[in-house]
Amino acid sequence: MSESQNQPAGLNGSGNAAASAMDILLDIELPVTLRFGSRRMALEDILRLDTGSIVEFDRTVEDPVEVLVNDRVVARGEAVTVHGHYGVRILEIASAPDRLDSSADAPDAPGAMAAIVEERK
Repeated sequence: MSESQNQPAGLNGSGNAAASAMDILLDIELPVTLRFGSRRMALEDILRLDTGSIVEFDRTVEDPVEVLVNDRVVARGEAVTVHGHYGVRILEIASAPDRLDSSADAPDAPGAMAAIVEERK
């Protein structure tokens, strides 16, 4: 096997390196999340949750569902069902600056205790 055959396509100096790099990027899997709303709750209230408990979110039924990729809002849409499964119909794609601005997506870091616990007044 020659030295150029051991290297990934596009890295041996021949062919279209940009196209090969794009092909590699297109195979990367990213987490996709749908956000219907959010709610801050005291830890005490979270511990009281049980089967049948209802947690009210900060959005109405008419508000769009947010589509997050890698914890960043990339689109908004409406919840739908497809053959008995949940889905989302995309109604709006976020602008490039909005997609890149992580501060607009989540004021608290995901999983941070501050996102769950708030000081009781």
